[in-house]
Amino acid sequence: MSFKKLFLLVLLIGFTSVTQAQHYLGYNLNVGDTLKITQVSEQEIVQKMNDQEHKIINNLGGDYLFHIKKETDSSYIINFKYDSFFMKTTSNLAGTIFNVDTKKDISEDDVEGKIFKGLTETALEINMLKTGKIVSLVGTEDLINNMINDLDFDNFTKEIMKESIRNEFGGESLIESLGQFTFMYPDKTVTIGESWNNEFKGDMKAKNTWQLDKVDNNLHISCNSAITLTSKEDTLTMNLEGTQQSVITSNKTSGWPIEAKITSIAKGISIMQGMESVEIPTTIISTTTYKPFK
Repeated sequence: MSFKKLFLLVLLIGFTSVTQAQHYLGYNLNVGDTLKITQVSEQEIVQKMNDQEHKIINNLGGDYLFHIKKETDSSYIINFKYDSFFMKTTSNLAGTIFNVDTKKDISEDDVEGKIFKGLTETALEINMLKTGKIVSLVGTEDLINNMINDLDFDNFTKEIMKESIRNEFGGESLIESLGQFTFMYPDKTVTIGESWNNEFKGDMKAKNTWQLDKVDNNLHISCNSAITLTSKEDTLTMNLEGTQQSVITSNKTSGWPIEAKITSIAKGISIMQGMESVEIPTTIISTTTYKPFK
């Protein structure tokens, strides 16, 4: 073999090994570390009926703490806590409907403020696989009790409120909610451009196709999802379908998300209590960002 052919062969082998480099995707966290993230979400809900448009804007989010307590062969035991929480709901027809921020002083007659202040007073224990899938969560009943205990209501009223809060902050609901931030890895090595799939369940179901887009000092991952939103409350039933796009930058060593942006649009119908025969066209557009906080 000539020197020229040998040089070309070596060059080809080197180039192929670079382009086909395998990258491990999964969490590699250190016990004792505390990871902090800030979530900011804006959700626009538009309902149309009889040529009238009702637009509701939800702005919500907060600061969240994840303390790595223990590592097993396949998972991490993590203490999770809401450090702060805010939510503001406005309507083009009714003005401000709801406005709470736990970083601000809560007055004695502010029922919503007391409820969400209690949200920040309980640590939960998460068991998270190294793919980011959350398999169990402990402490939600203590969380719910702390959200209700300071209210000056009779026990019967408190029990009714607890049942309502469980729909959003009960074990399965929180697992589904937190999993949408953490569960993105296949726990295997992949090449740049390779894709993998997983699913989110719950009120928002999502069939996700993830892809490793780029690797530098960080991991750059994107996701396209087909989503279904199904909500059945006492006063409202909602059935929507749509799409969601996610763009995530994660620490190359730990796998922990540094920044994430998730956008979605879903369309369908809503049915209000007492209006079972009337289907209200409904669209929900949402944008959520995650960034570190200090």
